[in-house]
Formats: sequence, structure tokens, C-alpha cells
Amino acid sequence: MSTHTDAADAPLTVLGGGPAGLATGFYARQQGLDVRLFEAADAVGGNARTLRMGPFRYDTGAHRFHDKNASVTADVKALLGDDLRRIDAPSQICWRGRRIDFPLAPYNLLRSLPVSLLAQISWEQLSIPRVSDDADHFREMALQSYGPTLAELFLLNYTEKLWGADATELSPRVAGDRLEGLDLTTFLLEAFGGTTDKARHLDGSFYYPRHGYGQIAEATADALGRDRIHTGAQITGLSHDGTRIRRVTINDATPVEVERVVSTLPLTLVARLLEPSLPDALRAVADSMRFRHLRLVVLGLDRPRLTPNASLYFPDRAVPFTRLYEPTNRSPDMAPDDQTVVVLERPCHPGSDAWEQSDAALRTQAVTLLTEQGLLDEDEEVVASTHHAVPFAYPILEVGTEEKAERLTSSLERFENLHLLGRSATFTYTHVHTLYARARRLAQHLSSAPQPA
Repeated sequence: MSTHTDAADAPLTVLGGGPAGLATGFYARQQGLDVRLFEAADAVGGNARTLRMGPFRYDTGAHRFHDKNASVTADVKALLGDDLRRIDAPSQICWRGRRIDFPLAPYNLLRSLPVSLLAQISWEQLSIPRVSDDADHFREMALQSYGPTLAELFLLNYTEKLWGADATELSPRVAGDRLEGLDLTTFLLEAFGGTTDKARHLDGSFYYPRHGYGQIAEATADALGRDRIHTGAQITGLSHDGTRIRRVTINDATPVEVERVVSTLPLTLVARLLEPSLPDALRAVADSMRFRHLRLVVLGLDRPRLTPNASLYFPDRAVPFTRLYEPTNRSPDMAPDDQTVVVLERPCHPGSDAWEQSDAALRTQAVTLLTEQGLLDEDEEVVASTHHAVPFAYPILEVGTEEKAERLTSSLERFENLHLLGRSATFTYTHVHTLYARARRLAQHLSSAPQPA
């Protein structure tokens, strides 16, 4: 790996080659800035990559590109051309042997839930306070917003399994914007309203690249310029003089002088890499903030389709997996003709039994689940399998984490040439279209702001 040692050669240094880092480099180049990007892995994309298993392709997550920002959508369309396609593939919840549409819809609920249960849910909708903006934790928000029955059936079990924490320990922010419309008032509006009402909460329509979600990262990297991207370059030190980041260390060996830095690295990692170190109290704050890891089980199946869904969710605590997604329902080019590929996600804490479990045992659990759910007839249909670990998949938004992140980011604001961008860098849950929009604004700011002396 070659690096420049003269800061003037590359006035903008980007740390991390995931969506946020690539978007920053891409938009910075559009603004005429010189860029160099360092990525620890041997490929770009971060946790939004597309990998291969023989003739099968799969993503490192159930990713989809939402058309929520017209300018960003236009940029991604320009990068991918006709390979970016609009997809309509709904998601469902697996509940007591039934398939329930998600987001929930009134007609589907009427067909799927017992009348007594629907009556209980309806009664609760008349009495719940709906003051979730003031909720202290996720459980309180769920109960206040959706009532105990809906919350217990579809929210609390799944959320606790996903994040590995009790719902009373999780911030209401873990829901993001995924639960919009999860009340009977909105159900009725969508049932009897016009297409505008229905489209507002439609989760089954999105954009997806022909060759997998990672194609967005690859196309962005091409536009940025591959010669500006240094892979296999792990950041192991951030040296500063108290007001500016002066150099970064690559792979514990190579010091690189820097002028302006955009970091998409995990916020907690940045806090640990600073030289001189942060005060012990701030390092303790960083050590108390956690990320959720994922283990993926990937199965190539000798059948054209397993489900019609983009994703299947498993709220039952007895099921070790939280979600299944079928890439071929996003693009048929993800598998050979008459075959399909599915991915099951198991969230884990590092060092836990689930994280240390053997690949063979995890595969057996995946096949058993599909058989018990009536999705798979026999193990012989599995013609290929592999496993993939996704570290730092989600920042765990526990109660008080927002304040902790604010303490860390405030302590880093004294470095006038350091900018933070991305899900891990800001310890927030956000989407790719939002990351691209923020990267574009940051690039515009950097192109117009005077360089620090």
C-alpha cells in the first residue's frame, strides 16, 4: 500500500470505506476537492457489501434503497443506470404459524388474528394515552403508542431479541421510523383512504441494484476513483496537538500527515485511538457504549423461490434468528435460474455463546427453523451454504446513550479539522439515502470553508 506523507497532496482524508465514507469522497470530488480514503478491509462497502457463494450472491444485510431524497435518488440512478430497479416485495411477520403483513394492514389482520384478539386491540386503541414523545424507554413508548396487546405480540419480544437488552433499557429511538402507522387509526385510513394514504407507509416498494446492494458502493467507489482508495489500511492511531488531528497511523506502522479528516469510524473507536488519550472519564464513557454484531447463515436452495417476501421477521423468543431475507426477491440475478438464496440473521453480543457457536450448529438451526415453518421440505434442497460475521452492525441505543454520544462528540469538536459522518461515527441509526445527503452537504461545506492554518 502506498501513502502520501505531504498533507498538501490530499487535503481531505476519509477514514472508512462504507457508504458514508464513499459518499463523502464521491461528493468531495464533485466539489473539486482532492481525496484519499483509507479502509481497513480488503474491499469497500462496509456492512453494505454484496458477497458471492459460488453462483449465488447475497448482501451483508437486508438492505434496500428508499426513494426519500429526490436529489440522492437521482445521483444513485446516475451511478447505476438501468441496473437500479424499483422493486415491490412485501415483508411479513411469522407469528404462531401464520404470516402477517408488515407494515400491518387491516384486511390482513382480520384474516390472521382471532376475533377476540382483534376486539382487545380495538378496545386498547380507545384508551391508550399516545404520549410516546415523553416516554423514558422503548417499553413505555410501545405500550403508550400501540397498547399492550400489539406491543407484546409484535414489538417487545422482537426488539429485545434484536438488541439483546430489556425494552426498559432501550431508548425509544431504537424504533426509528419503522413503526409509523402501527395503530388502528392509521390502519383504517389506509384501508378506506386513497392511494396517497396507503403509499405513505408502504414498506414493500424500494430501489435495488441488479447485482446486489453492494453495487451502490462499488459504483460510488468507481466514481470517486479507485486510485484514491487504499484498502487493507486499518487506522490504528490518531495523533493531535489539542486543536487539530495532525496525523493518522496505518496498520501500526505508517504515519500519514493529514490536513482535513472525515471519520466514519465507530465513535467509540475514535475515542480510543486518540494520541494523547482522552481523559479517563471520557474513555470510560466510550467503553460503556455497545454495538450489536450479526452472524449470517446463507443457504443456496435448489428451488426457484422460498417465499414471496423481501423479509420475514421472527418475533418469537424461542427462534434464535430475527429475520430472513431472500435476495432473489429483490433481483433474480442474485441466483441461477430455478434456484434461490436466503440469508438468516442472528444478532449477537461479542463473546456470547451465540457469537462463539460453531458454523455447523448455526446452519442446523437455520435449516430446522425453515423446516418447522413449513418453508423447506428437506435438507437436500440446500445445495450450498456459508456463514458471514458482521461486526458493529448496529449501535445499541440504550437509555442514556444519546447523552453519552453527545459527550464524546462534544469532546471531539475541539479538533477543528475533524468531521464525523455515518451511523457508527455518530452512534445513530440512519439510512443510506440520509448518509448520502449528509455527505453531500458536508462536501459543499468543506469546499467553501477556508482550510485551517
